[in-house]
Amino acid sequence: MSIETIFDTMDYGTAPEDSTIALKWIADHGGISGPYINGKWGPFREDLLVCNPATGEKLAGMTISSATEVAAAVAAARKAQPLWEASGGPARARVLYAIARLMQKHARLLSVMESLDNGKPIRESRDIDIPLAIRHFYHHAGHAQLMPTALSDRVALGVCGQIIPWNFPLLMLAWKIAPALAMGNTVVLKPAEYTPMTAMLFADICTQAGVPPGVVNIITGDGNTGEALVASEVDKIAFTGSTAVGRKIQDATATSSKSLTLELGGKSPYIVFDDADIDSAIEGFS
Repeated sequence: MSIETIFDTMDYGTAPEDSTIALKWIADHGGISGPYINGKWGPFREDLLVCNPATGEKLAGMTISSATEVAAAVAAARKAQPLWEASGGPARARVLYAIARLMQKHARLLSVMESLDNGKPIRESRDIDIPLAIRHFYHHAGHAQLMPTALSDRVALGVCGQIIPWNFPLLMLAWKIAPALAMGNTVVLKPAEYTPMTAMLFADICTQAGVPPGVVNIITGDGNTGEALVASEVDKIAFTGSTAVGRKIQDATATSSKSLTLELGGKSPYIVFDDADIDSAIEGFS
């Protein structure tokens, strides 16, 4: 398609990315997404299928992490947390900067994997989601670097259990993991069962960046895995997802000492009064 035709029609041309490298990565990792605990992979089981929503084709199998495996991830995070916090903000910043740089290096792979896994257009994952996720790690690396002076009164909570949804898989991961690591916490994160693949890539990047074992743990699974994480011995639960599940998590943690952050559906109501410009309101909402 010529540039002149594009200007006339405003249609997009064909994206230069293809799926070859992402599919090879999946194949090289056994064709299964599974837990990353204490810096190691596995055990891998094909308990569930992960499919490309655009085509319905199988991408990988997925392990549904058991309560025992969740407990192992939490124990690894608990063991690693004191040393990670004691390493100091500048040392943590170096690791976070390394993660950000490696994400930049592998940005095309991350973008393609995100589109295969989530079904969103490559331009959205490539030009919006992945760059924003990278910026979050750079941003919070800066916070960690300044912690001895600008944030000297802040202390880590401990082990953070984090559950994220399917709509922005890597970006949601960045929102959860980057600030937690910067302040000296360790994490156990569960991606949505529909979109675990970029979390697996991120775990690989953590190994390359020199993240100490146990600081970042990824547990794959469904709602049962999430329930096990909420019930585990973590210090905080951070959940993004539906209001119904958020209520269940609130009930489950109400009698515990866990900190809780909920980002739920329906959190941003759009209120239009009788005297509003209806056309403008509709345009703004859409």
